[in-house]
Amino acid sequence: MGGPIHPLLLRQLRRLGLDAAAPPGDAVAWARLLEHVGRAYTEAEQDRYLMQRSQEIASAEMGELYTALQAERDSLESRVRERTDALRLSQGRLSSLVSLSSDWIWEQDEALRFTYFSDGLKQATGVDPAALLGKQRLLDGVAGVPADVAADYERRLAARLPFRDLVYCLGTPGTRGVYISVSGEPIFDADGAFKGYRGVGRDVTHQRLAEQQVLKLARYDGLTGLPNRNMFIDELERTLARARRHGERFALFFIDLDRFKNINDSLGHGAGDQLLKVMATRLRELLRESDLVARLGGDEFVVLLDGAVEAAALGQVARKALAAIGEPVAIDARSYQVTGSIGISLYPDDGDDAATLLKNADAAMYLAKDRGKNNYQFYTAQLAAQSAQQFALEADLRAGLPRDELQLHYQPKVRLGDGRLVGMEALLRWMHPQRGLLAPGAFVTLAEDSGLILPIGQWVLRAACRQVRAWRDVGLPVPRIAINLSARQFADDTLVDEVRDALAAQGLEPAALEVEITESVLMADPQAANRTLQGLHALGVHIAIDDFGTGYSSLAYLKRFPAQTVKIDRSFVKGLPLDHDDAAITQAVIAMAHSLGLDVVAEGVETQAQLDFLRQLGCDQAQGYLIGRPMPADQLQQRLDPAAAARAA
Repeated sequence: MGGPIHPLLLRQLRRLGLDAAAPPGDAVAWARLLEHVGRAYTEAEQDRYLMQRSQEIASAEMGELYTALQAERDSLESRVRERTDALRLSQGRLSSLVSLSSDWIWEQDEALRFTYFSDGLKQATGVDPAALLGKQRLLDGVAGVPADVAADYERRLAARLPFRDLVYCLGTPGTRGVYISVSGEPIFDADGAFKGYRGVGRDVTHQRLAEQQVLKLARYDGLTGLPNRNMFIDELERTLARARRHGERFALFFIDLDRFKNINDSLGHGAGDQLLKVMATRLRELLRESDLVARLGGDEFVVLLDGAVEAAALGQVARKALAAIGEPVAIDARSYQVTGSIGISLYPDDGDDAATLLKNADAAMYLAKDRGKNNYQFYTAQLAAQSAQQFALEADLRAGLPRDELQLHYQPKVRLGDGRLVGMEALLRWMHPQRGLLAPGAFVTLAEDSGLILPIGQWVLRAACRQVRAWRDVGLPVPRIAINLSARQFADDTLVDEVRDALAAQGLEPAALEVEITESVLMADPQAANRTLQGLHALGVHIAIDDFGTGYSSLAYLKRFPAQTVKIDRSFVKGLPLDHDDAAITQAVIAMAHSLGLDVVAEGVETQAQLDFLRQLGCDQAQGYLIGRPMPADQLQQRLDPAAAARAA
């Protein structure tokens, strides 16, 4: 045979008993057959090898791919576990925050029915979510939503727009109303179809109540609960605008309590506050619901009477108000009585703006005070000039105090037994730059109303002590000098210290000074007055009760006051000796005072007959025009220095 025989073919031939080297029959054909078959075996072996090799390579590649896929799957599973854990942690955190927060989450479906509430709703409001599930809308059955806010909310719902901080009051049976703030966002699916709303809510009750309290403080008086000046001016402006449009008229009352400052200063601010509360209640109950009463400040009240402009009707309302004010008031188990003065201005007769109407009503009120208090007055054109003059006078007085325009004049007091000069009273005067020398009657009431009386009283005290020191420094024998204390000055806790300091500044002994306090001031609060008098008495200052007989004249209190002198008011002295009532009262006062060991000074002695009669009754001292008019210090000095008086004669 020409070529090698495939080993597999040789094994097959041997198995059959044939010899490839000794072929039977035709040797050439046998050889070709064997070669062809051997080649077939070789090719088949080659194909098998190639197939096996391909399988080995494919198997290796599949192994590598499986390993890669397994690693990718493990990595993916790890990431899924991590994301799942993170999501679970985030959900837990959100759930905790929602449960701990005062806010809550809610959801609505496309029909705006509530489908979900978190637990915060019940915790914050007491409302069971089950009672709201399935219900529609947020504003059903709620209150406190302004019309414009509700309209904007409805517009946003219709347009499927977000809404923010919708606040309303939710009242539930058995619970107080709570204020809720709600915000919501619309929900859309992948196709843009509206699926409902999702949002948050929170309890804003404390915030809203605080806002309401701030608003109340800004518009209402904290003491009386009445509208304050700001709110009243706003209401007055609205009334003016309406009256201008419709040609309507209205009236304005300006009410001031008479002598309230005396009560406030003598009884203390607590008692004054109680009195103001009572007056506010009385005025509020007296007026119609359509009327507005407000407190401007202090003891000043204003009333806006819409639609009432007839003088007779307004007078009737004013009289009722005065009667209500005049009813006794119980404070600390004691009864007090005050009166009021009312000024009335009309729109449009007395002004067409708020400031003018208030100013003119105020001017009318001061006219009521000038005419005896406890009455009412309508504004007139004449009052305009008087009001302007008063305002200008107050401005001048404020400027005059630091410019040393105030002066002291001195009125002598003599002993009736021998006519000797035993004292003098320092009386205030004001040298006005244009109007000249003014007596206290022209400006003291203004000083009291404006609060200037306290610094003026302090100036009088120091000026009197300086004058005594000046006279003594030139060797003059100076009798005791008396000064008058105003109600506010007497009620000042620093009075005793101020007196001590003024005396010490001039090196004067306390007995050189006498203080005069009116009976009405003392009796406003006898206990407090007695404490102050005891302090002055312990200091060594002499004390005189002025205008005795015009007030309470209570012996029970008088004997407890540490006073040395009483002064008979000039209204009783004026009728002496012919008026039997004045004579009887004067005699009784002198006898009563002497029984208590007090000296008696008669004021306003103008005739010799009055002086002789007082001497007969045993009166100790007298002062008045007969004795000597109030005079500047240089004129009184001549009475203190007999030699100077002789030279002047």
